[in-house]
Amino acid sequence: EPVPGLRFTSRFTYKLENYFYKNFNPKRPEPGKPMLNSSLEYESSRYNRWETENTLNYDRSFGYHTLGVLLSTSANAQRKKRFLVRAQGFESEEEIYQYLNYAETVTNPEDFYDAPDNNVSVVGRVAYSWNNRYFATASYRRDYAGRLPKDKKYGDFPAVTAGWKISEEGFFPKSDVLSLLKVRASWGRIGNLSTLDYAYGNPVLDMFNSNDVGGQVGANTPLVSIMVHNRSAFNPYLTWETSEQTDFGLDVELLNRRLSFSADYFTKRTYNLIKDQDSGWPVYIGLAAKKINEGEIRNRGFEFSVGWSDRAAVGYFVNANLSVMKNRVHDIGATDPVTGTKPVWIEDDNFRETLRPFRTREGDPLYTYWLVKTDGLFRSDAEAAAYVDKDGNRIQPNAKEGDLKFVDQNGDGKINDDDRVHTGSYMPDLTYSFTGGISWKNLSFSVMLQGISGAKAFNAWKFITLNESQGNFNRWNRILDAYPATNDIPRVSATDANNNFTTNSDWYLEDACYLRIKNVNVAYALDDLLRKASPALRERKSALAVNLSIDNLYTFTRYTGMDPEVGGKGLDGGRYPVPRIVSLGIKLTY
Repeated sequence: EPVPGLRFTSRFTYKLENYFYKNFNPKRPEPGKPMLNSSLEYESSRYNRWETENTLNYDRSFGYHTLGVLLSTSANAQRKKRFLVRAQGFESEEEIYQYLNYAETVTNPEDFYDAPDNNVSVVGRVAYSWNNRYFATASYRRDYAGRLPKDKKYGDFPAVTAGWKISEEGFFPKSDVLSLLKVRASWGRIGNLSTLDYAYGNPVLDMFNSNDVGGQVGANTPLVSIMVHNRSAFNPYLTWETSEQTDFGLDVELLNRRLSFSADYFTKRTYNLIKDQDSGWPVYIGLAAKKINEGEIRNRGFEFSVGWSDRAAVGYFVNANLSVMKNRVHDIGATDPVTGTKPVWIEDDNFRETLRPFRTREGDPLYTYWLVKTDGLFRSDAEAAAYVDKDGNRIQPNAKEGDLKFVDQNGDGKINDDDRVHTGSYMPDLTYSFTGGISWKNLSFSVMLQGISGAKAFNAWKFITLNESQGNFNRWNRILDAYPATNDIPRVSATDANNNFTTNSDWYLEDACYLRIKNVNVAYALDDLLRKASPALRERKSALAVNLSIDNLYTFTRYTGMDPEVGGKGLDGGRYPVPRIVSLGIKLTY
């Protein structure tokens, strides 16, 4: 503190990783998933990243006035070099011969520079409060991102907050019934580049094995084994994706601060979304679509929290948090001047390049499920044959007893993508949590419950675990419940001629609501027992405590996958479930 209240902090970190990987795959002639040639793979990489932060902070109080001023700069850079080579065909698989020199063929090695990134930020902030009654904060942030194109690398992001503690005003009646009343408001912007490749701002040519004539014409034109090309078009005007949020809040404490309540209303507007240009891009020019800023998404919602704590013979507390949010695509792009319709984003998120359940259109939540509806299973071959169009032609020609019945939504007599409809999203209607606990003498106990309501998940894991036409996977034991055992799972078929599993249908869509016992904690203090054991321990005020904690004890849900909390957009390809963790701790203070 060279000046009272003035502090300067400087930090620098450096991270270095060296990676080496060698993997030898022997021949596997056994049926199932054979490999008839042995192979070897080498990979090495070197990654380094440095970060620096310098902060100047001034905090002082002058009578009723409290002032805080902050000026901070930060910067980081990362680089990675990788080398990869593969080989196959080994006469002997003994360990001494598992090297490149003994391989029949060595493929072209890959030696490349990966993940270059540079970022610089400058942040200024001023906070002021008067007499613990009025509060105001203003900040301004400028970010530089190396991954953006030239002249678009900078982004400016302001923010302001204000608060008024009404209960501190002279006109406010002093009472234990209502001890705190505070209103809050805030507005701010922040930038996002998480969907943009690190090196986008400096496009480079890609190399690939072509075995082509390289554009020359003639009978004796030699083949060109390696070519370089532009993989995708470059947009020099691409800029920051920006989120702007406004929040209004209320804090209340009642009954001698035993009851607390907090409520917030928020709106969030995200615009200049970074995405591929998926409409109006010509496919015949040989370049993949460029990145563009298009679209606007709006979220709005409420957050509530209420808590009660008290101590009589037994101390106890109860808290609850509820959050409700609505997500909508407000602007999806310009209207087509010919058709007069808005574009639709056909999302490429997929499972095994077969199931693509998402589509986004204006007015709907982002990433809504776009699926063919089902109407149960056919109970007989006659019922399948009787499912015909207006001309008497079968709508599902290959369907048999036990196959899924797909709804011909548009009535054209066939099942395809034209029959898909929007069927909701993974976005929950309600997110909630409850915590509570008691303490009595040396014993304390607490529990936390957490859950969501109104969410749906696309259980794509059923595609490989219940589908007998996928021959290289172990089966889920629920395949034993396939038709005719129950009416929930289509019949077992080695060919899947009816496309039960390859059709993007709502058969995969499941209720993903859940209530999870997130944490249970029991603690017991043995201080008295410890201090009775020795006068020296009593004099030193030694302490001993035992703690038992269980995370993710149990989940109540109707979802049939491994975990209803699939995250992201709701596509569950067999996401590894959250583990149940049991921890026992002993703390001794001597």
